[in-house]
Amino acid sequence: MEHTSLNILNLQPKLRDEFFAEVKLPEEFTIREYSTFASFLKGIKEPEAEKSNLLLFLPKRRLDSSKARRIRLSRLDEPIYIVTGECSEKDYLTYLSLGVTAILQPPFKKSDIHVILNGRSGNGIPFPRSVDVTREGQVRLDFLMPSKLSRILGVNRLVSFLATEFGFPPEDCKVNFPLVMDEALSNAILHGNEGREERKVHVRIYISARRFVAQVEDEGKGFDPNGARDPKEAENLLKSSGRGIYLIRELMDKVTYMNNGRILEMEKLNPFAGD
Repeated sequence: MEHTSLNILNLQPKLRDEFFAEVKLPEEFTIREYSTFASFLKGIKEPEAEKSNLLLFLPKRRLDSSKARRIRLSRLDEPIYIVTGECSEKDYLTYLSLGVTAILQPPFKKSDIHVILNGRSGNGIPFPRSVDVTREGQVRLDFLMPSKLSRILGVNRLVSFLATEFGFPPEDCKVNFPLVMDEALSNAILHGNEGREERKVHVRIYISARRFVAQVEDEGKGFDPNGARDPKEAENLLKSSGRGIYLIRELMDKVTYMNNGRILEMEKLNPFAGD
């Protein structure tokens, strides 16, 4: 096996010990272990940091999407593995949308560790881009989806693929667009439609070489987006919810709510498109 580096964020020591209980890492592995998110992020962002697999041991509370985004942006193309004792469906789908390679939960098997050691990932696009089509063309999608969180991942993969084809920056294709779609669709399903599967979410997407526009419409009662709390305020810092609207506004160029808050429209210009 060739020399490999492994960066570990250890926020759950007991889970880490359980995971490695039966397997000793090969000597050719360079292991760097961190006990806080801040030190882990600093370590993997160092200019001299070598290519590595990233392994995160998380407690029951999730790693919020903004932190997961910062990790993925630091290492856009390297495998990320999350080991956790508990993971909700919503958190699971968010992690996958941000390009996490695998999410592992006990009871562990030796094969789980070998997956991490090998850094396996199968996200490659099986055919080349058509430069002329993406430069001159555009894609418009209009569809209804049921109020099921499990459907979000498919939408995000489609958006990520199309944005890549039309030449948007990797950080938008792999991280920002999947994240804002995840937040928008989750809010529409859980809050707008109150999780009622008979209600639909109407999704409209426009992508060209110049811009990305997405509309997400629910069938709920609506809400006042100006009344959303600011997650940066002291009383909200430790709350795990309420960050979706803030993140969407931070990551997109233009955000508009219509129809009493039932329709969210997000727009991002492609910085690679030029004038």
